[in-house]
Amino acid sequence: MRKSCLFFIALVLLLGACNSNKVKIRGKVEKLEGTVKLLAEMPGQEGLIVLAEQNVVDGDIDLATEELQIPARVWIEIAGKRTLETVVDTKDQIWIQGKIQFPDQIEIKGSGLDLKYENVKKIFKSKYELEVDGVKRKIERIGKKKKKGIDDDVMIGVFYMQIDRLLRARIGYATKLIEANPTQEQSLLILTDELRDSVDLQKRVFKKMVIANKESNLYKNLAEKLQ
Repeated sequence: MRKSCLFFIALVLLLGACNSNKVKIRGKVEKLEGTVKLLAEMPGQEGLIVLAEQNVVDGDIDLATEELQIPARVWIEIAGKRTLETVVDTKDQIWIQGKIQFPDQIEIKGSGLDLKYENVKKIFKSKYELEVDGVKRKIERIGKKKKKGIDDDVMIGVFYMQIDRLLRARIGYATKLIEANPTQEQSLLILTDELRDSVDLQKRVFKKMVIANKESNLYKNLAEKLQ
């Protein structure tokens, strides 16, 4: 009887641990001393909310919160030196690493969803950003001329039309990408970032999405904004 009770208690504790909402973000940043904060947008609240805070003295980061419903977009502020952004889609696999003397090289790893979205962003960069940057450089070169003629003014107008065309093409591509993947949570990120300049377009595309997990921070925050 005693063994059965002990087994039952152990089973309850195990199930409780499995069902816990605790999300952990850990890591090692060499020579880090200072305050590290975990921030996120939370449904029903405005701005970024501090969910966890730690005074690090030995470089070991150990942040935890039970307020997130994953997947969730979060920001980790590292002693005022660097703020990392990622999408947490796992409760215990997010890892920060680097050296505080090289803050721009500090990395955060462990999120499969964040990795997928990074690959999508690379596509946008190669298809549109690089070309837009090239056109902007042409405008800057004309702007640096001491004397500009009528032809220069015409070319500047042409270049701005090219930029506008590229930006509209980018929005169109993002929209098609979301509509082709209506069940994928990375589409929520694309909709949030790429269609942010048109709430009406966001609303139209969002209505076509079929996301299974409607309890996540990622979904709820967007649904709230588009009400």
